Amino acid sequence: MFVLLLFVDGAISAQSADVTGVWEIKLDTQTGETVWTATFEQDAKTLSGEVDTGDSGILPLTGTVDGATIKFDFVVPDLDGDMPIYLAGEIDGSAIAGDEGSFVWYGSGRWTGTRKD
Repeated sequence: MFVLLLFVDGAISAQSADVTGVWEIKLDTQTGETVWTATFEQDAKTLSGEVDTGDSGILPLTGTVDGATIKFDFVVPDLDGDMPIYLAGEIDGSAIAGDEGSFVWYGSGRWTGTRKD
């Protein structure tokens, strides 16, 4: 019985977190704080949706969720060439602790996510 419980507990913890919904994304960079709204749609480990950057509009995003790790990207159109933005972080319930990154002209630094719904 004890071995069975360990197996069940391991199976539950291996499942990917569910991030479906609306999230506030904050970038804390040397150029100041930038706030976006991301709407995630998750199908198993596949992530899709959109991010509202405000000044660059609403842009489609794609990514993955593997366990507690989230990775997603989107492309900001620019006259000098499209600018891809990549974000990765760790999910903890209704929060995401984002990795250090470079976010094109938004600057570089850490980012966080907070579930809004």
